[in-house]
Amino acid sequence: MLRFLICGILLATGFGCASTSTTHCHDEVSCQLRERTGFSLSERPCLNELQWPNGTSLEDGLTEEEAVVLALWNNGAFQEVLVECGLAHADLVQAGLLPNPEVIYFFPVDNKPFKYAFEFPLEALWLRPIRVAAAEREVARVRERLTQSGLDLIRDVRQTYADVLLAERRATVAEEARSLRGRIAEVSDKRLEAGDISRQEAVTASIDAQRGRQEEVRARHDVTLAEERLRQVMGLGDLRTPLKLQGVATPIRSEQDVDSLTTEATSSRPDAQAAARLTEAAAQRLELAEVGWFRFLGILDATSGRRTGHEFGPAFRMTLPLFHRNQGAIARAQAELEQAARRRQTVHQQIVWEVRTAHERLEQSHAELAVLQQDVQPRVEDAISKAEAAYRAGNTPYVVVLENTRQLIEARLREAQLQTDSRRAWVELERSVGWHLAGTDGASSVPPAPASEADASPAQN
Repeated sequence: MLRFLICGILLATGFGCASTSTTHCHDEVSCQLRERTGFSLSERPCLNELQWPNGTSLEDGLTEEEAVVLALWNNGAFQEVLVECGLAHADLVQAGLLPNPEVIYFFPVDNKPFKYAFEFPLEALWLRPIRVAAAEREVARVRERLTQSGLDLIRDVRQTYADVLLAERRATVAEEARSLRGRIAEVSDKRLEAGDISRQEAVTASIDAQRGRQEEVRARHDVTLAEERLRQVMGLGDLRTPLKLQGVATPIRSEQDVDSLTTEATSSRPDAQAAARLTEAAAQRLELAEVGWFRFLGILDATSGRRTGHEFGPAFRMTLPLFHRNQGAIARAQAELEQAARRRQTVHQQIVWEVRTAHERLEQSHAELAVLQQDVQPRVEDAISKAEAAYRAGNTPYVVVLENTRQLIEARLREAQLQTDSRRAWVELERSVGWHLAGTDGASSVPPAPASEADASPAQN
């Protein structure tokens, strides 16, 4: 009988090792991100060393796709949460392990024979599949949650990239405004010398020109601040190579309507899948709590006997549920299951709101940009051109020129802002849906998957 028990334990232990040798979820997260966005993670992330995908360099300019890959490979906060893959896998391994058998030995003394016994908790063989199932669902939940974290990081990088382009555009507009105000101030000085205007009007034009220079200085510093934020998101804060960003096209709209996008997002987005896995894991923990109180130990007892001197006798020890049946743990597991179900509902509502909000913001920025470019901006540019010519000829007061100048600057700044808002809304929409979306203008395309780390270029200093 001892041989049968030992063989059964070893057989169960062997199956346990085989079932827990699963693929690390790091690779699965990378695979999911590649399927959803075209980007993937580094195969072997290194600590305190920058990872450079093959062909990526700051010397020849930085594209949006390169910024995203650099962030996925180097962002410290994201690399930190990826460690949860290892933690979840370790919990899965632990859930599949069987407890070691125990042995007790009584030394013989006068008038008392020796005695030894082997004990093994047989209920572990019964409870192990439940524990493993709960741990596997937890691994799946962590994998989906990390995939969502990757989508969030991609969204943050792309929006930050757009913010840098906006800051550069604002700096360009500020430079143009400073030049325009400077020309008007020069005209004012000439008209003052000719006695056509009062000194007060000339001083007003000079002050406006000074304000133009002040706004240009502020805009230049805003570019530096935006670049620092981009460096931080990419994990390149210590690298001081100048950033030369390449422009990105402004998408028009998604090919799908908002209802189909919402349906797709609520069914396939990683955080929705993570919420579903959380509910499944909570159900498995409830099942474990309902039976986990039971203990059943198989015992092989051996004493000095009359025939062999080592006569074995089987025995068992079990729990009698006289005082409790784990009611507290069961109640907690039931509450956790209800909480997980409500969390799933909360995530569903959040996804619906995010998709519809991002879609509406995209439509809003697109519609407003169309009105600005087609109606407002041409009229403002024509007005400022005529007002400047009239002021040179002395046919209009300076206040008209000043107002037209303000409108022109505001129109150009608003155009840059709306283009960025459109880009940010598009990026947010893709993140909200959880997949890459193709715009009707073809502005957005899936980037090629980065090369494996084996082909990566050496770290740059």
